[in-house]
Amino acid sequence: MARVILVEDDADLQNSLLDCLEIMGHSTLAAESAVDFYQKLQSDIFEVAVVDINLPYYDGFSIVEYLSENSNIKIIIMSVRDALEDRVHGYRSGADIYMTKPIDPEELSAAISSLAGKKRAEHPSASAVAWVYRVREMELTAPTGAIISLTRREARFVSYLALRPSSVVTREEALRALGDADTERSRRNLDTLLSRLRTKVKEATGASLPIDTVQGRGFSATQEIVVEGGLPADGA
Repeated sequence: MARVILVEDDADLQNSLLDCLEIMGHSTLAAESAVDFYQKLQSDIFEVAVVDINLPYYDGFSIVEYLSENSNIKIIIMSVRDALEDRVHGYRSGADIYMTKPIDPEELSAAISSLAGKKRAEHPSASAVAWVYRVREMELTAPTGAIISLTRREARFVSYLALRPSSVVTREEALRALGDADTERSRRNLDTLLSRLRTKVKEATGASLPIDTVQGRGFSATQEIVVEGGLPADGA
């Protein structure tokens, strides 16, 4: 089914969910703290992270934000905190699903399967003539069929440009799409993001990223990028 990491400091709940998820077919590893989680993240590959918010030393939101910005791992928050502001914070941090404790293992398993098992829509004719960005999978497909997995920040940037094919997107607009303030440091980070993305695409496809820097103005898509799977989150 899915390769899952469960971040939960309550030993009884952790063991109970581990047993249930294993019985339901998921390969699951547990972490009891943020430090434990980051150590396991370095040595294993996961499709879905199930993260408790109330953790020792570092809260779960920090894990969610890290995964959102630096990985393609799908994220489920589970928490006793059910206030609207907590849910909003969770989704803005990058969670795909927010679940309130007590957690029903069967529902959790279904949520994991839903996130890990999203099927890619097949549109050969579009893929043959254009770049394709798939929202749910956060994947960019080259006209040759080569697929590049994007981090969430890369995905937000690409999708924002893809939805404005005939426009020059200013740096200010791109930073807003990423949720960043317009500062010198943010602008440098944006340049770094674009540089790394260009390298990633070139190495994976042999083709150039269809996004150019427009000197003194911002960025522009140089080829059509077809967006599939609905509108990206956060208006990107």
